[in-house]
Amino acid sequence: MTVSPRLSVVVPLLGDEEHIEECLSSLRDQTLQDMEVLLVGRPGADAVRDPNVTLIPPPGGSDTSAARNAGAARATGAYLAFADPAAVVPADAYRRLVEALDATGSDLACGRAARLGGRPLQTSGNVLRTRARRDPGLLDDTAAATKAFRRTFWDTHGLAFREGIEEDFPVTVPAQALSRSTDVLAEVVCLTRPRERPRPARPADRLAAMLEVAETVARHSEDLKGEYDRRLAESDALAAVLDHAPPETLAGLAPRLARLDPEAVGRLPALRRLQLFLAVHGMAGELAGLREFAETRLRDHGVVRAGLTRRRLTMDYPLRRDRRLPAHLFDADRDLELRARVDDVRHAGGMLRVAGHAYIAHLDSRRSRVELWLQSGNRRLPLPVRRISRPDVTADSRQSAACHDESGFATEVDAGALPAGRWALHARVRARGVVRSGRVTGGPDAGERVFRAGALQVALTRERGLVLREAAPVEASGDPGPLATGVGWTEAGELTLTGAGGGPTDRITLERGTEQHSWPLRPHDGGWTAVVGRTEEGLPLARGTWRVLAGGERVRLAEALVADPPPPGRSGVHEVSLRTDKESGLSLVVRPALAPDERGPYATRRRREAPRVRTALREAAVFDSYGGGQYSCNPRAVSEELARRDPDVERIWVTRDGQFAVPPGVRTVLYGSREHEEALHSSRYVVANRRTQPGWYGKPAGQLFVQTWHGTPLKRLARDARDMPYAQKIPEEDLAGQVATWDVLVSPNPFSTPILRRAFGYDGEVLESGYPRNDVLFRPEARERARRRLGVPEGRRAVLYAPTWRDDELDRPGLPLDAGRVAAALGGGDVLLVRAHYLVAGRTVIPAPAIDVTKFPDMAELLAAADVLVTDYSSAMFDFACTGRPMVFFTPDLERYRDEVRGFYLDVEAEAPGPLVRTPDDLVDVLAVADFGAYKERYQDFAGRYCPWDDGHASARVVARMLA
Repeated sequence: MTVSPRLSVVVPLLGDEEHIEECLSSLRDQTLQDMEVLLVGRPGADAVRDPNVTLIPPPGGSDTSAARNAGAARATGAYLAFADPAAVVPADAYRRLVEALDATGSDLACGRAARLGGRPLQTSGNVLRTRARRDPGLLDDTAAATKAFRRTFWDTHGLAFREGIEEDFPVTVPAQALSRSTDVLAEVVCLTRPRERPRPARPADRLAAMLEVAETVARHSEDLKGEYDRRLAESDALAAVLDHAPPETLAGLAPRLARLDPEAVGRLPALRRLQLFLAVHGMAGELAGLREFAETRLRDHGVVRAGLTRRRLTMDYPLRRDRRLPAHLFDADRDLELRARVDDVRHAGGMLRVAGHAYIAHLDSRRSRVELWLQSGNRRLPLPVRRISRPDVTADSRQSAACHDESGFATEVDAGALPAGRWALHARVRARGVVRSGRVTGGPDAGERVFRAGALQVALTRERGLVLREAAPVEASGDPGPLATGVGWTEAGELTLTGAGGGPTDRITLERGTEQHSWPLRPHDGGWTAVVGRTEEGLPLARGTWRVLAGGERVRLAEALVADPPPPGRSGVHEVSLRTDKESGLSLVVRPALAPDERGPYATRRRREAPRVRTALREAAVFDSYGGGQYSCNPRAVSEELARRDPDVERIWVTRDGQFAVPPGVRTVLYGSREHEEALHSSRYVVANRRTQPGWYGKPAGQLFVQTWHGTPLKRLARDARDMPYAQKIPEEDLAGQVATWDVLVSPNPFSTPILRRAFGYDGEVLESGYPRNDVLFRPEARERARRRLGVPEGRRAVLYAPTWRDDELDRPGLPLDAGRVAAALGGGDVLLVRAHYLVAGRTVIPAPAIDVTKFPDMAELLAAADVLVTDYSSAMFDFACTGRPMVFFTPDLERYRDEVRGFYLDVEAEAPGPLVRTPDDLVDVLAVADFGAYKERYQDFAGRYCPWDDGHASARVVARMLA
């Protein structure tokens, strides 16, 4: 007679699990001996040889959910668990979960997850025989890998993961709602590691799954329905669907959306309530207009008073006077949130000096009143308030309807006179009859600081704000690691760090995401000095937050500097501030050095509305490539040709972040600065390749604006993309205003001319010249120079992989292709160069042996250097066609990108001048064979249609038109 195991553990394998052996090893080490492991998918050889493992062929579905369901169907244990193949299970984890279920008879046992190698979590003890009705917070515990389910409970309720949704909530939330008794253990039962998130499900599919879960919860408990509906209403999935889903998708979801708990919907801001109402009632046209308003004009609209008898504050949104809509949809109550932040706290002379700001969103701060107090339990200590001007708060508020210049405050706390207790800072703001109060959080620029002030510990964190309490005794520690004890600035704007401690190292490193730069660290007298200036490429640090490391360890800031940090420094076009975390780990925050009246929507509006003084135009040309991001593309080619043709014309390049070098004789101005404004209003010529002129730009009489754009349009543009759910929406009036400034629109080919006219609504002059940026592709010396700079050895084939960006995945790092794997498979005869699109470059890791050329200054030179182009939907295909060299198209998501994300102007499958492949293996095979003869005729037709004017002289034609 076969005895069933106590526990069945299902492990899904989809073929690319990097850490599966560590996971399996942790399962072998479990102190619960009576368990079976079921691997579903394609395991490696070691797993196949393990007698304690049952192998299950991969199911018809290809995702984790399908594999888990297949494993659950084959499981024979009394309990069921699901291990994450990228995680490690502590040795006692499953024994503790099973013992709890044995002892209590509960349906479900839940443990905790922690980061592998992270700090031990503080625990508060087990909670046995609870349930979601008693503890609704259980609905937020959605990880399947931290749970064990009683098998009879699983089968009785037909629990199953939802295929196509790489998340656990379709199982775990219903399980929590249906469970008659749940055990919550304090023990860590899953050790996770950072990894790339799976490709997200379509928001509509995810929302549909959430709505199904809501119905399951509702059938079990009306109380829990309200709790879950609140989570659903505030979810990213609902927001994405309301913002982007097409009418037919919303129509399918509307009946279930209509059943959302009214109280949960009432908690939403007015915009979401209004969107939801329009979606539920099938008002697709009105919803489309509201979406455009939200994307383009929302920040310019605040509150107004409405009502004849009972005057109330309402949001000034479209349809406000439409009688078909209930007036309460526009009530501003949920939008009028307290925004109170501590921006700085310093200790000097026994006093804590605290500075911050407090206002009510959407309400001007000019006549507001601010009260501050410290609170510990029921005790309150009122604090004196001194109001200070803070125009930076308005500049950084991301709106233009309300002024918060007078929202600043300063106060002092006598560190030696504070009574014992744990004191937190609170604020109350009164403005226009509205009162809001609450805890003051940490400002985004304050970092997280912890230091001693006499007998007090002062902690300033983002979530908790300012907290004061008795300091714990100082514990002696071993080697504290590198400690920065001094900070200074050189006349050249370089940051000087001096310090003590740390292991042997000769470099100090700054790290931001996937990017690193380092500088020499000079040891002396038991300490060290480092000067942080320009990077190895000769450029300043890019904007963002940079972690400071030495010898692989985080550099900490000395407590005296944490308590009294130095002010920001100016380095070229940047302002650089020091920031710390709770452990005093040092970071540098780099941002463009724009004054409050030069940045933000409020400043833009004021500058746009200011009267403009007419001035005579100078013989100067302003060049803008990708909004000041690069010295590249068509503007670069025109700029260099203009220098040859008329060197007396001053050339001014706009830079947004200082991340490119310019040749001698060229001046740069910071995007949005007063210098930029002066240049735009006084130069005779403007040359740009995108719609990136500031909102305050007003074209002076006599100025010539040349719009070159930046590629033959494969993807839909502007007006033509309005029906695509993820495309950037531009209001007609804004688009028309930008287009009205153009005097000449450069066209790369006859195919593009009518598309550009229609998409932009442009009826002015079109210069059919070909693209200036492609002139370099006709210069053999430029090709050789680029190959030498890239380090491509003589005789090696350079394969350039240059994908476009996905409008719906801008927040996801990574590329559609595993470039490291492909580079390794190609072997030593090829060099794989990878160019991530600039919109996702900062979050993308290019693994070796592929070579990252994302920061190479100009894409045109990369095309010149390449022997083969691998792309997907990038306009690079049209540029490269004039070389006659081979192209391959890696298009695993062709249908989705074409039909749902962006839309095309041509049939890629019919016209592509090279093979379309769907998998990395197919790509490697095509590149290895290198037989492109079958595409010769199609390639010739493609080049004839899209490159008829490319001859190496397009720049000359554009400059001739400018100087005519």
